[in-house]
Amino acid sequence: MPIIAKEKREQLMRDGFCVFENVIAPEMVTKLNAMSEWMIAQQDEEHFEQHRSQGCIIPYWDCPHPTFTEILIDPSAMAVLAELGFDSPKFWSGFVISKPPHSPPLYWHQDGVLWEHPISYTNQPQQYFLMYYLVDTNIHNGCLRLIPGSHLKRHPLHDMRARDEDTVIRATDMDHLAFQQIEGEVNVPVHAGDVVVG
Repeated sequence: MPIIAKEKREQLMRDGFCVFENVIAPEMVTKLNAMSEWMIAQQDEEHFEQHRSQGCIIPYWDCPHPTFTEILIDPSAMAVLAELGFDSPKFWSGFVISKPPHSPPLYWHQDGVLWEHPISYTNQPQQYFLMYYLVDTNIHNGCLRLIPGSHLKRHPLHDMRARDEDTVIRATDMDHLAFQQIEGEVNVPVHAGDVVVG
């Protein structure tokens, strides 16, 4: 399949992410917000305490909802992948993630799981994610922050096992390295309806 969004594809390969604006129609954003609110309402207080740093993170299989299926096959989202040259995407997992206002920042972590596989020695990312934004985000309300290129080269944070530490997950030790600003990090502000591919 030809790559239509060449600059975005180059950015994705080089930096590990790119942003497509106004992908999800306002009506779908409204439906996704309603679905998310319903899924969040199904959680007990322990869920919020246990995932204080992440906010609320709910796997789609815990609270099945028809709108989740709709977004998985949404033509505009599939068009984003096609523009990047991915004509046969496969679904692996999906989550609703919601950060309440004034909650602690998300700890530094990596989503890659194949560091020991030969593919990790190539510039081809091992997997891709699509983050569908349902509200505007910026540095004041918790936009995505990342380290460009850290999917290609080792970073000291790769050795940190923050997910394994209860004080990090529950955000009880805010002095932990996992919560600090890191040289080279960038903020990725977006608007409702935008999609981040990473």
